[in-house]
Amino acid sequence: MKVSFLIHTIYGIGGTIRTTLNLAEELAGRHEVEIVSVFRHRDEPLFAIDPRITVVPLVDTRPSSATNEKKHEHHLRPAEHFPRNEARYKEYSLLTDERVRAHYAGAGSDADVVIGTRPGLVAYVAAFAPEGAVLIGQEHMTHNHHKPGLRAEMAGFLPRLDAFVTVSEGDAASWRAHLPLPGTRVLAIPNSVPAPVVPPSDTSGTTIVAAGRLASEKQYEVLIEAFAKVVAERPGWTLRICGWGNQKDRLRARIDKLGLYNSVHLMGPRSPIEPEWVKGAIAVSTSRHESFGMTLVEAMRCGLPVVSTDCDYGPREIVKDGEDGLLVPVGDVDAIATALLRLVDDPVLRRRMGAAAQVNGRRFDPGPVAKQYEELFAELGAAAATHRAARRPAPDPLPGAPTVADSAVTRDGTVTVTLLTPREGARLVVGGHGFPFDEHGTATVPAATPLPEGVHPVTAELPGAAGAVPLATRAVDQRGAMRAAERQRAGEPVRQIVPYPRGGTLHLRSWSRPVHAEAGEVRIQDGTLTVAARLHGAAEPDGEPALLLRRRGKAPLELAFPGARHGADGFRFTFPCTAPAARRQDPHDVWDLWLRYAPDAEPARLGRFLDDIVEKGSLFPYPPVEPRDHRPLARVRGLVGRLAGRPRDRTVVTLFHSAANDLVLSVVDAPAA
Repeated sequence: MKVSFLIHTIYGIGGTIRTTLNLAEELAGRHEVEIVSVFRHRDEPLFAIDPRITVVPLVDTRPSSATNEKKHEHHLRPAEHFPRNEARYKEYSLLTDERVRAHYAGAGSDADVVIGTRPGLVAYVAAFAPEGAVLIGQEHMTHNHHKPGLRAEMAGFLPRLDAFVTVSEGDAASWRAHLPLPGTRVLAIPNSVPAPVVPPSDTSGTTIVAAGRLASEKQYEVLIEAFAKVVAERPGWTLRICGWGNQKDRLRARIDKLGLYNSVHLMGPRSPIEPEWVKGAIAVSTSRHESFGMTLVEAMRCGLPVVSTDCDYGPREIVKDGEDGLLVPVGDVDAIATALLRLVDDPVLRRRMGAAAQVNGRRFDPGPVAKQYEELFAELGAAAATHRAARRPAPDPLPGAPTVADSAVTRDGTVTVTLLTPREGARLVVGGHGFPFDEHGTATVPAATPLPEGVHPVTAELPGAAGAVPLATRAVDQRGAMRAAERQRAGEPVRQIVPYPRGGTLHLRSWSRPVHAEAGEVRIQDGTLTVAARLHGAAEPDGEPALLLRRRGKAPLELAFPGARHGADGFRFTFPCTAPAARRQDPHDVWDLWLRYAPDAEPARLGRFLDDIVEKGSLFPYPPVEPRDHRPLARVRGLVGRLAGRPRDRTVVTLFHSAANDLVLSVVDAPAA
């Protein structure tokens, strides 16, 4: 049979997109499957799409596209068939009405089953789906989430469906109670999550991971408050939040206000997400409401115990409290912190719950979920026979198209690259070095490989191919890089190699230095900066250490600040931000940070690269400092100026990571507010 999914866009990142692809890919093994994307807002989808699935975009909204239709005459007129109370109503138009109608009325739209994936698209399915097709609406939110106006509109088109599918039994019961649909089957089928393509977490790390849109309903501000209590007791732990959304600036401000900039990191969107989950020891969700809880299942399938708010409706149908995770009241900061600390302090419990989560998460595998849908299709009268090719083979790759590979870095620093399709006689090439692929399609780059410091594209020499072939990435497992500091040996050069995707293909980022000062905790308080560091490599600390600030540009200058030794190779320095600010030469001065660990030795650059984050710039920001000028005459002049109504010039000092992850100090002569 032919199954057609109607979705807002397949080109972004989100739970509905992910679960649609999971189900579509499983069905594509036995049926013809198309995904009709109302909008196409970028050239390529962010998720990989199985080549057996046909993607049909209807309205082009790509800003750089010659066929951009945002100004199309009919796109400037309001939609007539899209519910007015739907959250995305303003994005739809007469043009989207026409395109959806035309697609399902056309000769190529002989779908046996049509599935709408949000309320407005369910309305489109009810209005435009081919005659005789089975009509199914999916509810990816909840009955309680929708406003009364939208629920009233839905009552007008839901009776035209054959089935209305929620992702939790609790929500299905709510729909049955509040909106009886005698001619429409209302049932629950969970979302599906495939087995991860990376090995599960061993839960031995010190990272807590959350993922999802940075939106108010996720209540990340509650999570940050709770984690503040955790890190106050267990300062070695960190929290990573993966996702994007309109709450980013607000969350960033809260992190800075609580002084958590060393331990809470907004990681941005991550796809695929599994390599991020397995870096964690615990997963957490603090949502106000969840129709399902896709991220919970993803984390469980990656072997993580989960802490989740017991919100309506999904989490309590996913998490077995006390067995594979812990459920806590919604919005309860103390309860969330207590649950997290329980798992933080009990590694045996973490391992046991993580193992149970991995087993219990298998019930959401796409196979059983797709079977429930197929049984529903049959019960509703969809054609049982496959009147087209049941399984279309994947097309041959185009000449010059990247070959796909997985990559991983182990705890000892070794990098492996594995071709998804092994090729006899193939050879990996990176940074001028060649490594043979074995019979399993795996090439190994030893940790001691003398790669020059920098970014190196990874290519493969394949028999019969003209020139080196770039390697596209399916999954990059970076967790072995997180403990790079532990494997550094005294007296040996410091080397670090991290695989990562860049521009759609695999790259290696390498660092190689005889001596390196790895930056640790940074503290900003009362106009001063405190930086901790640990020395690695062929270096012997001697005498009194000093932190050096070296100004770049036409007026170089070096400032030295004394520090304190901590143990055999640890250091800590505190300096006032007024020192570089008072010596500002240009509207924007830049200072590099160096560690002088011995009187006669070359100073070591301060940076942070002995972990898994290749580019820290936007992920590990520090709050800016506006240093106060304590000189009496300057204070008097400033006061007189303010009394006279003249705005005060501002100098802002900011510590940040360079492209090479070295620490840099910026002194900016900012315009008056």
